[in-house]
Amino acid sequence: ELSIDVNNPRIIYAAMWEHGRKPWQILSGGPGSGIWKSVDGGETWKRLSNGLPKLMGKIGVSVSRANSSKVYAIIEADRDKEEDGLYSSDDGGENWTHVSKENMLTQRAWYYIKCFADPRDENTVYVMSPGAYRSKDGGRTWEDISGVHGDFHNLWIDPKDNQHLVIVNDGGCNISVNGGSTFTDQRNMPTGQFYRISVDNRSPYQIGRAHV
Repeated sequence: ELSIDVNNPRIIYAAMWEHGRKPWQILSGGPGSGIWKSVDGGETWKRLSNGLPKLMGKIGVSVSRANSSKVYAIIEADRDKEEDGLYSSDDGGENWTHVSKENMLTQRAWYYIKCFADPRDENTVYVMSPGAYRSKDGGRTWEDISGVHGDFHNLWIDPKDNQHLVIVNDGGCNISVNGGSTFTDQRNMPTGQFYRISVDNRSPYQIGRAHV
């Protein structure tokens, strides 16, 4: 996953994920997982580590448009050691603080966990998981803004109006113009998430929907 500092697009944060999926097992995490930073448009990279777990799984990263020094990362890590959750940095990733250990933020991490810094308020951050969650105090407390479906995967925040949101889930997408207090109905939009499709042997072939 990449997050580019729009105030200086030569600064890029990259979250890498060591992952494997076998018929009997999902492998998520290892020494290949981590967060890197480039200040020269991707020519060279530095691994960030101070304050982060030594062993990580899937990671979502987002640098704030409102304050380029503020960076958020939602991290899958050892839950028994309470290392997973939301981390934040106030100095461009040099040092990190574990600000939230809420388990709801990292449920089924291999399938979810993406974070989005609000473009107008450096202390507001969103996390997509089975539910959609927002914090207005830098990740210390959370509110659920799901309300329309379940299984959330992406979010767009209008850079000029942070009350204007487009949120994406397994049922399609929903639009809010009041900061997530209400969303549009998704039943009037022909969108959805297809898990599997199959084709038959006819020519031209026809497509069958297996699951939606």
